[in-house]
Amino acid sequence: MQQSEQIDPIGSPRKSPTAKDFPASGPFSLAAPGPRFGARALDLAVIALPVLIVIALTAKTIDGQLQFASPGWLLPAALAFGVAYDFIFVFFAQRTLGKMVFGLRVVRYVDGGRPSASQSGLRALLPWTPLALPLGPFGFAVVLMVYGTGIGGELHRGWPDTVGGTLVISTR
Repeated sequence: MQQSEQIDPIGSPRKSPTAKDFPASGPFSLAAPGPRFGARALDLAVIALPVLIVIALTAKTIDGQLQFASPGWLLPAALAFGVAYDFIFVFFAQRTLGKMVFGLRVVRYVDGGRPSASQSGLRALLPWTPLALPLGPFGFAVVLMVYGTGIGGELHRGWPDTVGGTLVISTR
């Protein structure tokens, strides 16, 4: 039996959902790329705000020139905050702040239930992994690219959804 199949109460295998299994619009429909993009943009703003505050507080003026010298712990802290933010909100509320605003919810791919801790963790960890690699300024661009993978496909499942075994649906 494949990992994406489960046994229903009667004992017959249950198939993985397809786009035809969801309403075209309204509650329980697949989340469209536009609201997903808006939700992710809002979430990234929430994550970036503390980083920008630290950068502003550590900036110095030398000979009339503004100098930025961000502390060495800032990138690892931003990485940890991004992963923790996504994990905690998806695991406990099935949605991040951005998803709440845009009326979206994260569910298990196979049965629409609440994602487990491991599913929420994998889903949160994958997009932020590029920041831990020695990619320099390209790391954030790769993070955006990973989130952008949710645009295509009939179910709009990006790499984080695929790795986490999840799906994003609309709540309204």
